[in-house]
Amino acid sequence: RAFQPVYCKLQPSASFKWNPLGDVNWVVRGAFSRSYSGYPIYATQWGTQAFNGTPNWNSLNSQLQPVFLLRNGVPPPAPYPDLSPTAVNDMYADLFDRSSRQPTYQSASLSVERELPGAMLVSVTAAYQGGKSMFVGDGTANPNAITLDNLSYRDQLNDDVFRRTLRPYPQYRGFNLYAGYPVGRYERDSATIRVEKRTSRGLSLTSTYEWAKQLDNYSGPYGTQDFYDLGKEWSLTPWANAHRLSLSYLYELPLGPNRTFLTFTDWRKYLIAGWSISGVATAISGDPMFLRPQFNNTGGVVQALHVNAVPGVDPHVSDPGPGLWYNPAAFDQPPDFTIGDVSRTHPSLRNPGSINSDLSVTKRFSLTPDRSIELSALGLNFLNHANWNDPDNMIGPLSAPNVNAGKIIGSHGGRVIQLGMRFSF
Repeated sequence: RAFQPVYCKLQPSASFKWNPLGDVNWVVRGAFSRSYSGYPIYATQWGTQAFNGTPNWNSLNSQLQPVFLLRNGVPPPAPYPDLSPTAVNDMYADLFDRSSRQPTYQSASLSVERELPGAMLVSVTAAYQGGKSMFVGDGTANPNAITLDNLSYRDQLNDDVFRRTLRPYPQYRGFNLYAGYPVGRYERDSATIRVEKRTSRGLSLTSTYEWAKQLDNYSGPYGTQDFYDLGKEWSLTPWANAHRLSLSYLYELPLGPNRTFLTFTDWRKYLIAGWSISGVATAISGDPMFLRPQFNNTGGVVQALHVNAVPGVDPHVSDPGPGLWYNPAAFDQPPDFTIGDVSRTHPSLRNPGSINSDLSVTKRFSLTPDRSIELSALGLNFLNHANWNDPDNMIGPLSAPNVNAGKIIGSHGGRVIQLGMRFSF
């Protein structure tokens, strides 16, 4: 009875492929699917607190009172198993959701492909993905959280005993959800352009550009401000990049016997034949910025406090750089025992993007039909391009601001050269 009832649901999926007007050079593809996720049963220690022989002592007031004094001896542990309703009082109880909510996922895509001369293929894809009632953990959900209207008690909230009386289940310190509480939601829309040259004359390459927008109510990165209104947490997903451009390539140089250039047949063929170049280059736009206040004076009620927006002040700067990437004067530390009004991630501010290029040069010596030696030189970030670190996102009060807010300190990236040899037999 501790678990959910059994459900039997259809998980539909459908796809199609169509050559318009019977032209095999054009292909239209579409797909749709809907699926559900079952609740996991954890193989680790879970739901066994009544059988746990390891003593667990808790202070009645963790801020003002010790658990016990050693000079009085260690209190004896309670006998176990303890199956009484009070077995997990004053503890973090394991909680299993017994509602009818079930993680649901849905996706749809539509693409158009066109084959061009020269072994070229161009495709354009639009896609949607979404999920609701997704599993989240303690950082996003807390059924035993204190409602925000109790912030009106102000300094009384610093008393742990008083604060516990405001919880829906004051007998428990909290709940262990084990990343299994179904209240998460996300949506992702994307559009992709892909140009591919299939291998011909020793050359193959693939170039992809993707635009994407993803929002959710659970990805933090510091937690949730209002556990009872996750709609206010709905914002851009941290670390979700809006633009991504990538290029991968492989070129076997046309040198040596049976090739286009320098077709020596004597000893020189061993020096000029068997060369190839390959690499990957990526350019990624910055991810959404998440700002956090320097102080959180809410009496332990708010886990992840947002910042406030200063009316009439533009958060953007005309020329973003390491000296000032955004305008910190556009934000303020919320007053004591209040919450912030800026979204979890900012809708328009972005961290610096990144560029990286890797290059590999390979020389292959054929010794016999079944034996060869391969020498390789790999350059990671071979252009030695440095990418800026993220700016300081800590916002202090206007009376004592964080002097480093908005500034970028340092960069990352550096060229790395690796040499290798492989003998195949």
